[in-house]
Amino acid sequence: MTSDNPRQALGQSAWSACDHEWILSNMMDGEHTYQYRLLWRKFWRDRPFFTCDRFGYVRGSGGINPYLGRFSLAGHGELSWPRPPDISRIGRVYPSDALEADYLRALRKTRFLEVVGDHLILRNGDKTTLLEFERVEDIMR
Repeated sequence: MTSDNPRQALGQSAWSACDHEWILSNMMDGEHTYQYRLLWRKFWRDRPFFTCDRFGYVRGSGGINPYLGRFSLAGHGELSWPRPPDISRIGRVYPSDALEADYLRALRKTRFLEVVGDHLILRNGDKTTLLEFERVEDIMR
């Protein structure tokens, strides 16, 4: 069966998100909207990113501080947070800026995960898109 929706045709298993590294491209947290900016391309270390593994850990950076959390993922991309993502207390913790605080707040609200081509989309319980990421290679290096 083929799909008329190209996004559905390119859809992948939700667990395939853990095979890649993702950098934030858009965030809509209900209060603020952050969209891709040229400046973000120049300063990747200052841009929030997301990685996960098949053991149920999520980690990345909120832009300033690293974060860590535990998640559970069902077959259709349903996401729950046994341990919501929070700033990792390993090493020195710096004060968060507005982007980092909004990013972590939006990440904790996500309930659905979908991989579509080179994009990772995280949605809330109403299936409203909160976070969109682009796949990148070797961001952790």
